[in-house]
Amino acid sequence: MLNTLINDCAEQYWKETAQSISKRMEARVMADLKGKEIDPAQVRRAFEERNREIQLRRMRRSLPGLLPREERPPFIDPDWDRRDDPVPAWVTLVHIAFMGWTIINAHYPAFFIPGILFFLGFAQVSAPYQNRIDLKPPLLVGFFLGGLVIHGGLQGWWIEPVLSNLSKIPLMLGATVLTAFNDNAAITFLSTLVPDFSDGMKYSVVAGAVVGGGLTVIANAPNPAGLSILKSHFDEEVSPGGILLAAALPTIIMWLIFLFL
Repeated sequence: MLNTLINDCAEQYWKETAQSISKRMEARVMADLKGKEIDPAQVRRAFEERNREIQLRRMRRSLPGLLPREERPPFIDPDWDRRDDPVPAWVTLVHIAFMGWTIINAHYPAFFIPGILFFLGFAQVSAPYQNRIDLKPPLLVGFFLGGLVIHGGLQGWWIEPVLSNLSKIPLMLGATVLTAFNDNAAITFLSTLVPDFSDGMKYSVVAGAVVGGGLTVIANAPNPAGLSILKSHFDEEVSPGGILLAAALPTIIMWLIFLFL
């Protein structure tokens, strides 16, 4: 009973306040248009509609609780993804089924893409049991890999003679150094442009790219994010040179392990 009374009072206050503001603004606008060949009725009607839209938008943004229930924006819980409610078994099984479908049809777009679309539809239908799906990161990765294939495929004319003249150790060392400044997927993809690459040479490229991961500062998006998290513990800045020195010894140890073991 008390909640209903409070809501009624809030709605009445909102209506009276909106009407008061609207009348003052309307009087000002009509005074500015006085003497012009414009139909006052049309101006008043257009003003009322636009004023209503502006008021509703601002109230939804700042004080949604004072709006009538039918005009309130949908509530979005900021802690929704942190809840620990149990997930029904059927939701988990459907997720596993979609994962299996994706793995089996990864190289068949005619089956893979509809599977993704059906999964998005399922996630929307079962939203009370799902976390929010953020499509931005996977789309960015997809565009990156697509650009890598398109543009990287044109680099064979100079990659092939360069890599063909390197032995295993220089190739592994070069991959280790380059992966500190380039994405390791780009390093390994470019090596596939060399025909008749032996298994030992392929191993050298992959091992070098893996070992050099600790040297990476700017090549991947998580690194700047990590720097932004850690900089408050280092006088608001993190030295790339310090990171390089700290990662040098572990990198050398791992490099020797991959080389000899």
